[in-house]
Amino acid sequence: MSIIEDEITRLMQKCISCGKCTPYCPANKYGGVDPHEIMIGGDDDVSTCILCGTCSQICRRSDPFTVMRDLKALAMDAHVSDVYRSTKYVMNKADHPSRSDLKIDWNGDDVFIMPGCVVECKAPFLEYASNVAVKTVGKTCSELKDAGCCLRPIQFREMTEFERRNDIIHMAQQAKGKELITLCGGCSESFEEIGERAPHLIKFLHDNIDKLPKFPRPFKVAVEPGCSCMPLKKEMIEIITAMGCEPVDNDMGCCGKDTVLSEAMMADRENECGNGCLIVAGCPKCFTKYDAQPGGMPAVYIGELVAMAAGDMSTLRYHSIPVEPDKEEFYKPRFEGYIPKESKGFRW
Repeated sequence: MSIIEDEITRLMQKCISCGKCTPYCPANKYGGVDPHEIMIGGDDDVSTCILCGTCSQICRRSDPFTVMRDLKALAMDAHVSDVYRSTKYVMNKADHPSRSDLKIDWNGDDVFIMPGCVVECKAPFLEYASNVAVKTVGKTCSELKDAGCCLRPIQFREMTEFERRNDIIHMAQQAKGKELITLCGGCSESFEEIGERAPHLIKFLHDNIDKLPKFPRPFKVAVEPGCSCMPLKKEMIEIITAMGCEPVDNDMGCCGKDTVLSEAMMADRENECGNGCLIVAGCPKCFTKYDAQPGGMPAVYIGELVAMAAGDMSTLRYHSIPVEPDKEEFYKPRFEGYIPKESKGFRW
């Protein structure tokens, strides 16, 4: 992997040691890796890097995110998996009941949807809801053909930049010049890095904000964009407000993904949302984490919230933590501090 090592060295040499990346790093706040320490040649444990990309969003000089990905790939001896070679996704598809229960009506080509690995393999019902959301604002849509992984995970660092670029361009070309949106912020970033436009569903909904459906009665929600969609938090709040919901003034953060830091980070995420009635996630990975949190608050993906406002509750039956809209009871703030207990679901 000498090419990777050469790239690491080149990017480290561009670092001016300003340290701006450190206070913005979600992992570092929880005792994890310090990106600045890594960039100046330190020996921090890169395994605690969440690979959110926040460091490079802040850095104006180098690209610490690429360094972190490359170092983690080297440390874990990551290689392109057999699963990807056979399925084009980084994980096997779960045998989820929604695959047969929910029939997605692909009705045109105004918009193409790229689901991404988490949605396609773990929570396919989120693609159904996003399809409903797109059609709710008056657009037709189709699933992107030959879509797969966006090549963001570390296993793809062994591929050359040329190979990754060609694969992403091939996926983008399947949209035939029409609008292409993703359901994952990381996917959007992978496309944008090579100059291909593939905005997140949040951006699409915000562009069509005047056409969004409204809930008949207002209720409170806690907004959690997720680290890759944090630049869209303002748009996400405006979308939710336009639909008649009342966002609570909660802090926002990262779910920790699958690192050792996740338990503490998720505890804080639930705590900061304690005055809300429903968590609305902008990231499908975050959604799966919230929905699996023991004693956690009910959560929905942003596409599901739009589908709910349009009257389609089909996906709610697949949630682990109940979301039960009965329109007779309003949700009351459950707690001021994080105390795991049995969820009572969401009601309005």
